[in-house]
Amino acid sequence: MNMEETIYKRQSIRAYRQSEVDEETIEEIRKFIQQTKALNENISWDYDIVTADKIKTILPWRAPHYLLMFSEEKENYRKNIGFIFQQVDLYLQSKGIGTCWLGMASPNRKYQNENKKHAFIISMSFGYPEKELYRKKEEFKRKKLEQITDKMDEKLEPAQYAPSATNSQPWYFTHNNDGTYNIYRKKLGFLKRKTIGKWNPIDIGIALAHLYITNRESFKYYVQDEHEDLKDYEYEGSFKI
Repeated sequence: MNMEETIYKRQSIRAYRQSEVDEETIEEIRKFIQQTKALNENISWDYDIVTADKIKTILPWRAPHYLLMFSEEKENYRKNIGFIFQQVDLYLQSKGIGTCWLGMASPNRKYQNENKKHAFIISMSFGYPEKELYRKKEEFKRKKLEQITDKMDEKLEPAQYAPSATNSQPWYFTHNNDGTYNIYRKKLGFLKRKTIGKWNPIDIGIALAHLYITNRESFKYYVQDEHEDLKDYEYEGSFKI
């Protein structure tokens, strides 16, 4: 299965076989990560792959492996991390390896981050699933396409199927006269800002990654100083596909 097909079959996996992914496959994962595309090449980032003994979490389940993501804290750095590592998520699931983005799992005291200039951002569990890895397209619980865009446009369907924190799906798309698009993020109330506020920018990057994977040759992301303002939404950038 290729990565584009995986968009419409992937699901977050929270039950894993405890058998570890072999070293040869781990090395292939590392090679893939090094050739991923970034939204902003000027933001320095890094990652590490660790086992469960290096993880602090209140979640009742464990995975054999965790991907820790780090970045310098520059403008749009969370969106950049979401964009880069959703490519990794799709790669892993296309290879039969389950994944789950985790906002509630971080490095514990046993883990030492060698690059002090990078902050820990978020983690992703991965390993071989205990049950079915894939789901049918109709099993996704997602907003209808017309709820996330100003015009019906099947080119945006890959973003519709992107995962997000608590399935919040914070993205909204508008069309420009030149055929390009704007992407916006839903503004949150006080309580939701406290719980998922820092994850939603990552979600925007995840949705953009789905659009990149399905439009690799034509995808281009940029930020415009002048753009349409939408009530209850934050402008997150523009792109062409």
